[in-house]
Parts: sequence; C-alpha cells; structure tokens
Amino acid sequence: MITQAIARGKVWHQRLVPFRHGFHYPLWMVWCDLTEVDAMLARHPAWGRRWRPVVFRDSDFVDARPDSLNDKVREKAVELGLDWQAGRVVMLGQWRTLGTLFNPLVLYLHFSGDSEQPDSMLAEVQNTPWRERHFYPLNLQKNEQGGWVVSHPKAFHVSPFLPMALDYHWDLHVALPGLRLMLEDRKEDQVVFVAGLQLDLKDPGKGNMGSVIFRFGAQGVATMRAIYWQALRLWRKGARFHSHPGNNSNNRYGD
Repeated sequence: MITQAIARGKVWHQRLVPFRHGFHYPLWMVWCDLTEVDAMLARHPAWGRRWRPVVFRDSDFVDARPDSLNDKVREKAVELGLDWQAGRVVMLGQWRTLGTLFNPLVLYLHFSGDSEQPDSMLAEVQNTPWRERHFYPLNLQKNEQGGWVVSHPKAFHVSPFLPMALDYHWDLHVALPGLRLMLEDRKEDQVVFVAGLQLDLKDPGKGNMGSVIFRFGAQGVATMRAIYWQALRLWRKGARFHSHPGNNSNNRYGD
C-alpha cells in the first residue's frame, strides 16, 4: 500500500450539451495517509507546516479549526453516515504552495484493514467566488470493469454554467501507482458534462518533491486563473447562466 506520494498527471473537463467545450491542464497533488503528514513533510526541507514553499495546514481542509485533519475527516465522515472510526484514510488534494491554495476537489479514501482498494470516499468540494464547501459521503460499489462507482443527486452549486437538477456518477479506478477518476453529470439518461483526473503516484523523494515547486509554482493561482478563463470562454459561447440557489452548503468556509 502506497501511503505517501506525489501524484502528477492531468485534470480534464468535457462539456457535451448544448455544445462541446473541453480542456485539460497538468497538475500535481499530494497522496498521503492522514497519520503520516508530518513524516511526508520531513522528507524535504522546502516542505513544512509554516514558512516553506509547500505548507500543510490542518485548517486548510474540512473547516478552519487547527485540529488534526485525521480527526476532523473521521468526525465529518461519521457525521455523514460513514463508518470510519477504524481503518486507514488517505487524502488526495493540493497543499498550499508559495502561499496560495484553492482545492476544487479533495478526496479522502477509506481503506479497511490491509486492503489496497477503498470501500468508501468522502469528497470535499469547494466553489468560487462564494467560498463554500460541501461534502459528499460515498459508499463505493465495484463494477464489472474493476472500477468503484456510485451515483447520487447533485446537491451543491459549483459552476454557474451547469444547473442543479443533475445526477453525479463517480467512477474511480485505483491501480496504484496509477489512479483514474471520472465524474459524469447526468440529466436523466443523458451525459451533459464529464470531468476527470488521471494521475501517476511518484516516489516522494527530494527530487520529485522539489521539482513540482519549480514546474508548477503557485498552483493555487493557476487553478483560479484557469477556472475564470474557461468561464469566460463558456460565456462567450453563449452558455446559459444559472444563479446561485442560496442555501448551498453543508459546511461554510469559516465554520
């Protein structure tokens, strides 16, 4: 079981209705057992809990409390109906780089016993500019293709160019050191939008941990710039705008 890694690859989006619009960007993320955060930080002098190019803060995830992220994630999972009091929890997300951070999606995967396949997942979704976050507790089911899938209604406003009346279908393939995620937005039987991650887990040695700083720089800024650039492109193509529905979150940023 890989418990610490640099995950490098790409994120991609493809809109299918009412017109086609797609893009992909390179990115890197951190794959880390929540009990091994400090062990991973200790691997490189440019990584730490403060005053480093790459910084991990417990308060950057779940809520603004500085409490242990491992404790906060398990509390949130149990609150939302997942049985996570035991087992291993691994996060996949971006950490603060050069003082910047924006995580559209953080995944927390639960592994029971010595299993190398997850049985459930907590998805932490954030939006901009409203600075809200929402959690989807997901019990995974294995399909015939060997992936882990789950479907549920959309419950959180993210893109103003997609309506709320959609269903999400997650398809996760964990074949470490490879990981692939596809998320479909469906309206009845029609797929209207697909997003995905395709990642390879790299050894968290000094070379890989240092290279992502120089290769990607302030990735939080790049993420925000990409979001607003693609929003402008959609608006210019005539995509329908959907206003924020109001009460939209099961956990606001500052709570």
